[in-house]
Amino acid sequence: MDHVLPALQERLGTLFGDRLVVLAGGTRLSARAGELHQLGARHTLVLSTDDHAPLHDPEVARWVPLGIGGGFVAVEQNRLTRLLTSPDRRVREVLADFDPTGDALVIGTHYAHTPEFAGRPVLNARRPEWVELENKTTIDALWDELSAPRAPAVVRGLDLDALWRATLDLDRGSGVVWSGDGPAINGGANFVRRVRDRSEALEAFEVLRAKCDFVRVMPFLEGIPVSVHGIVFPDGTAVLRPIEMVVPRRRGQARFLYAGCASYYDPPARIREEMRNLARRVGERLRETVDYRGTFTLDGIATAEGFLPTEINTRYGGAMTCFEDALPQLPLALAQVALVAGHDLGVSSIEFEELLVGAADGYRRGSVGANVRAVRPTETVERPVVFTEWSCRFAHPDEVPHGALRLRPSPLGARLELDLSADQLTPGRPVVPLAVAAFALADQEWRTGLGPLEPAVPVAEGVGFALLSSGGSAAS
Repeated sequence: MDHVLPALQERLGTLFGDRLVVLAGGTRLSARAGELHQLGARHTLVLSTDDHAPLHDPEVARWVPLGIGGGFVAVEQNRLTRLLTSPDRRVREVLADFDPTGDALVIGTHYAHTPEFAGRPVLNARRPEWVELENKTTIDALWDELSAPRAPAVVRGLDLDALWRATLDLDRGSGVVWSGDGPAINGGANFVRRVRDRSEALEAFEVLRAKCDFVRVMPFLEGIPVSVHGIVFPDGTAVLRPIEMVVPRRRGQARFLYAGCASYYDPPARIREEMRNLARRVGERLRETVDYRGTFTLDGIATAEGFLPTEINTRYGGAMTCFEDALPQLPLALAQVALVAGHDLGVSSIEFEELLVGAADGYRRGSVGANVRAVRPTETVERPVVFTEWSCRFAHPDEVPHGALRLRPSPLGARLELDLSADQLTPGRPVVPLAVAAFALADQEWRTGLGPLEPAVPVAEGVGFALLSSGGSAAS
């Protein structure tokens, strides 16, 4: 495998070397600009939705804040799409100054579907037929085509009585889940609601009817929400390791809290293989039917019955940062851009898979956090924390912390973040109970107002979270 990284870097260098590149929105932009510079890009223009440019080398990148950050991903993406489609005078002037001949390559966000920007090609623009596959109300047909086990589900229009009848039919005793879909960008559990009674049905209906065209109803599935990524190459599909979707439940409410992702959790071996096998079949089907290239996510629940899929996202998912950090010398997001644009990476899908899975199994990380509206801090506060049994507290000066809890300013009010120390966690355990405990501490000490939360329940009986002995007692 020693040849894989050099081969990838050489091929990416042929695409980006001696070229002007425009990064039109996105995340980790400083890292992307640095990677482009190492690959030989002549210069990079960063058009950022963040109003605050980080420290950067002007010889590497020119940084231009767009001033369109909205906090919510959907808001930012809609504003950015309008800007790409019809750039205003200021942006046109910046582009003309940076790239007077109009030859620059453009890299959009992972949601990008606009094929060009002021006459310049957007390399990673998603095709309409790829975007359509994210529809949560039509995806069950794909599971049936692939003979994949799935939970029973029905799709209804925005008719409250019809949705309630479907709820009564499918409820196994723990309620059902309504998943809406329609023209709005859908992610982070925006249009997902748990319905256990008529009042929750009314609450969910009021939210979904304003944003969605259809609603899928399926039984509530107990277990850990998990995702597995596939990367479609011309010769096959590279399949990565499972990632936990950290999704606490709001006690007494129909809503869920999407709090990020983490790679610490290991589902039972049989479920890991079920996930990876299905992801490979999905990738091959996408390649055959819509000529798909690049990354997709296969999401579902690790239940006592096995892995039950719920949706796919035909884009580079946010949890790919777990793999970026596991192998930082590989410009993974730029490899995604090259694949979507139809370029040969010079390595096989199985070589790519072995490289990334091995790295990510050996290096665990997480990106856990939540938006907060109850407070509006003017500066960042951060405290080390330890976990004891099922609770979290601030660490004493003489203790080794298990992580850090941070509250920082955000366009929405504040952003609450939990960083975990990998060497203080027992591998294999889910992160969601840690997030619930830490967020309860933040509510108590910083008045963050997230409210009572409950963790998802792992498949194996008796599995909670456990910590190494330093800093706090172990939990069972």
